[in-house]
Amino acid sequence: MQTVAGEEHFYFRELKKEIYFSARYLPSSFTKGLMSEKIAFTPETISNFPSLAAAFYDIAFTVPERVVYRQAVISDGDQDSVPRQWVSRTYAEVRERVKRMAHFLKATGVKRGDRVAILSSSRPEWMESDLATLTLGGVAVSIYQSLPAEDVGYILFDSGADVVFAENQEQIDKLLELLGGPIPIPGTEERDETQAQVGLNKIIAFEAVSAHPLVVQYDEIVREGETADLETYQGLNKEDLAALVYTSGTTGPPKGVMQTHGNHLANVRQAWQSSLCGHDSSIMLFLPLAHSFAKLMGYLGFLTPASVCFPGVADTKTSKIHPESVTKDIREAGATIVPVVPRLLEKMQAGVEQKKNVGGVGGAIVKLVLWGASETYQAKLAGKAPSILAMIAYQATAGIRAKIKAKLFGANFKYSISGGAKLNPQTARFFDALGIEILEGYGLTETCVATNVNRFGSKKIGTVGPLLAEDIELRLEDDGEIVFRGPNIAKGYYNREAATKSSWDEDGWFHTGDLGAVDDDGYLSIVGRKKEILVTSYGKNIAPEDIEASVKSTPYVSQVVLLGDGRPFITALLTVDVLAVGAWAKKMGITEPVSTLIQGSRVKDLIWKDIEKVNEELAHHESIKKIAIAPEEFTVENGILTPTFKVKRRVVMEEYAELIEEMYRS
Repeated sequence: MQTVAGEEHFYFRELKKEIYFSARYLPSSFTKGLMSEKIAFTPETISNFPSLAAAFYDIAFTVPERVVYRQAVISDGDQDSVPRQWVSRTYAEVRERVKRMAHFLKATGVKRGDRVAILSSSRPEWMESDLATLTLGGVAVSIYQSLPAEDVGYILFDSGADVVFAENQEQIDKLLELLGGPIPIPGTEERDETQAQVGLNKIIAFEAVSAHPLVVQYDEIVREGETADLETYQGLNKEDLAALVYTSGTTGPPKGVMQTHGNHLANVRQAWQSSLCGHDSSIMLFLPLAHSFAKLMGYLGFLTPASVCFPGVADTKTSKIHPESVTKDIREAGATIVPVVPRLLEKMQAGVEQKKNVGGVGGAIVKLVLWGASETYQAKLAGKAPSILAMIAYQATAGIRAKIKAKLFGANFKYSISGGAKLNPQTARFFDALGIEILEGYGLTETCVATNVNRFGSKKIGTVGPLLAEDIELRLEDDGEIVFRGPNIAKGYYNREAATKSSWDEDGWFHTGDLGAVDDDGYLSIVGRKKEILVTSYGKNIAPEDIEASVKSTPYVSQVVLLGDGRPFITALLTVDVLAVGAWAKKMGITEPVSTLIQGSRVKDLIWKDIEKVNEELAHHESIKKIAIAPEEFTVENGILTPTFKVKRRVVMEEYAELIEEMYRS
C-alpha cells in the first residue's frame, strides 16, 4: 500500500482550526480525494487511522454534506396507513453535536480512560454519545436498556462508570434506585463482593424527564453547548481501550470484554473488504447497540460511505419495544441491508405462515404462494424440474412474493444479515424459497465482532460462511472447538485475569467455546456449545441446538429447551405458539381460551405428534421421551432470555424445577 513519503504533515483546517489531520495515516490515493464530495474509500483506508474518533472526524470533514443517518418521526395521531416523515442529518450536523457533547463531558470531568455508560435502545443519540466519549479518549460502556436495575448496577460497579447516558424516565428511575444504598453484586471467582455502592456524577437524558440535580438534557447540550477542542483525541492509538461490552451472562455474572480502537477499526475494514456493504448501502439499525453486532453496523454507517436508518421513538417514557412500529419503519425506511437476529426471522416466518389459515380468498392465495414457492424450491435443491402445477403457481404468484418481501423488509431491500445466534436452516430455506436473501454470519463480543459471513450470491444455508477477511485466522481444536486469532480479537475480560487466561492462550488464540466444522470451501458450520453438551446418565453426549431447532420448526411450538444432563433420557420444556394453537382450536370448533388449552392434554397431544416425527430423524439416545409445556413465553422481561434472546438454561432449571422433575418421575 502506497503512503505519503516522509514525515510531512498536511493540515486541513476549518476557520476555527477544528480539524487536525495527518496524511501519514492514509494512502496517497485517499488524500487526493479529500477536497471532493466523492469519497475515495478503500478497505485499507479505515485501518490507517489511529482511533475511531480520528476516522469519524476525517470523513465528517471530507464530505460534510453527506447524510449520515435518517430517523422516522412519530407524530401525534400516527396511523399505520399514513407514511411517517423522516429526518436526516449530515456529517457536518452530527460532527457539531458530537463536539458539543464532548465539550460537556470534558467539563464534567471525563478524561482519557474514564468509563462512560450508555443505557438506551438504538437511536442516533447512542452513536453520537459513543463518539463524544471516544473524542476524549474515554471508554464507552454498553448497557442493554432491558436489564433490571440490579444488573445495571453490577455493570456500573464493575466498570467504574459514573457518567451515564440514559434514554428516558424508565432508565433514569433505574439509576436513581441504585443511589438508595448498597446493592447486591454477584460474586465471581475473582471478585467476591456481595454488596457495593454505585456512585453517579452525571446522567444525560435523551428524552424529557423529571428534574433531578444529577440529570441534564441531551438536546439542550447538543443544541446550545460549546464545542470541544478536537486535539484531545490525537494522542490515542489502536491499542487504547474503546469499549467495555458485557457478555450476556447465560452462565454467570456478565464479564466486560475489552475492545480496543484497533479491534473495531479492523472489523469495520474487514466487513467492508468482504463487500458486506458498499458506497450506496443503507443499513436499518433497530437491534440494540449494546450488542457488538449492532454496533459494527453502526460504525459501518458512521465511519464509511454507507448510511444508517433508525426507527422512530414510539414511547418517550419507556424503552419498551413496539414491534408494529418498528415493522412499519423497516418497511418505510427503504434500507438495502437489514441486520436481524434469528428469533425475529422465526416470528416473521410464523406471521406469514399464519396468513394461510385466515380462511377465505386471502388465506387461499397465501397458501398457494407458499406451496408454489416451496415445491419449486425443493425441486431446485433436488436438481429436478418442478411439477407443471407448481411452476404455474410459482410464476403466477411472483407479484405477491414481491409484495411479501417489501412488506417485511422494504422496497429497496437487498439482503438481511442474521447474527447473534444460530439460524434454523428450515427458517433460512423458507425465506430463500420466497426470494428473500438471508445471509447468516458469526462472531462474538470477544472477536469484536464478526469473523464469518455468507456472501450475497454465494451462501450456504446451514453455515455461517467463510472468514470475513484474510487476516482472521480460524483453527479447530481436537475436540472441534473453534478458536480465532486476528487484529479484531479483543484484549480480554476487564478485572477477570483468570477468565481471560482460560479463554485466550499464550499464542493469542481466543477459544470460543463453540464447536464447529469447516467444509472444503472454507464455510464454517456451528455444531453446538462445549458447555451445553448434554451428557445422559448412560454417558451419551447430545448437542441440543440442532434438535431444538427441529422442534421449533414444528407448527405449534414457539420455544424449546432440551433437558437431560445427568438424566437417563432426554426431555423438552416447550412454550406454544399462541396464534397457531388458536387457529387450530377455531378450526376444530373449540371455544376454550388458548391460555386454558395449553395446559390441557389436547394441545400436548397435538404437539407430541410433531415431536414423534422429529424423533424419527434422531438416534435413539437423542430422541425426546417426554415434553412439558411452560405456562408462559420465555422473555427478557421474565429473566429467562438474555437481551440477545439466548435462553438462560440455568434460570430455566431453577424456574421450572418442579415441572422438569415431574417429567422424570412419571
